[in-house]
Amino acid sequence: MQPLKQFAESRPVLSYVLLCYLITWPIWFCVPLLAGTDWTLGKILTGIGFGPALAVIVLDRMRGTGAAIGTRHWWFAFLPVFLIVGTLDISSLLTGDAISAAEFAKAQAQGITAIGLAGSLVAAAVAGFIFATIAGSRTPQLASLTTWRLPLRWWLVALFLPASWMLLGLAITLANGDPVEAVDGGLSTAIWLLFVVRSLLFTLLVVAVGEEAGWRGWMLPELQKRFSPLLSSAILGVVWGLWHFPLFLNGQYSGEPALVLAKAGACVILATLFTWLFNRSQGSLLLAVVLHTALNNTPRLIPATDAMGIGLLGAFVLMIVIDRMWRRPGLNG
Repeated sequence: MQPLKQFAESRPVLSYVLLCYLITWPIWFCVPLLAGTDWTLGKILTGIGFGPALAVIVLDRMRGTGAAIGTRHWWFAFLPVFLIVGTLDISSLLTGDAISAAEFAKAQAQGITAIGLAGSLVAAAVAGFIFATIAGSRTPQLASLTTWRLPLRWWLVALFLPASWMLLGLAITLANGDPVEAVDGGLSTAIWLLFVVRSLLFTLLVVAVGEEAGWRGWMLPELQKRFSPLLSSAILGVVWGLWHFPLFLNGQYSGEPALVLAKAGACVILATLFTWLFNRSQGSLLLAVVLHTALNNTPRLIPATDAMGIGLLGAFVLMIVIDRMWRRPGLNG
């Protein structure tokens, strides 16, 4: 164990990336063996393998700053997340699920099976474990997951930044007279709202916390000890994008596996926006989680268009220039 600890201390970024991939990829590659072609069950089982956060928990413990697992405060943080995620997953088994409202309208529910119930409980336990352990860490960036008292302007940026470029793209598309797909997918208002709420909660408690605890809570601060915010974002973006590779093979993402390269490119741009907000908010992991949740779910509220990339690229360039992100300052105020 001592050699591993020494390697982690001398190569913190490399150790983190290797551990992150070693946790995630074996689980995600095995998802089709258990879920077959059932996208909903595959999504639930995918929630077990959030290596970004689980790798952080291992390394945080090696540093001696990990949370005290099993205390009363830890259980108070674990149980609500476990119950919410378990309920979300089991409800998905009963109704089916999909990546968009239009696909959800066509989804076929497989019902509750032994593997579905077991997978839901394990995935919920993993989500609860990650949340409680990250929140209880003595590493400041990780503990900021539960720090709510932050300037209003950064809350607004985290919540509405994705909406800004999507609304701009929508306005350009409508001005050109091009067609726009409805976000409700033909569902009734009540069913669509339930679909959106479930997607929001799942993203917040499973995806966003499971990823951001690693990407922004651990890897970004380590990178910025040596590199500029811009270069740190580029490195992190490539790692972040390629990490998704198994999802192109296990059925969670549509498209050819080679599209992971496009995913990596997009993640470089998005990572730069996350870095800007993280630095501007004095290293708030919570706001990174909120931005990730908004990023994934705004397309369920505002129609996605080809023109939205204009606003995204504009924000990307503007943030780099305004904060001179090619330089190596500390956290910006």
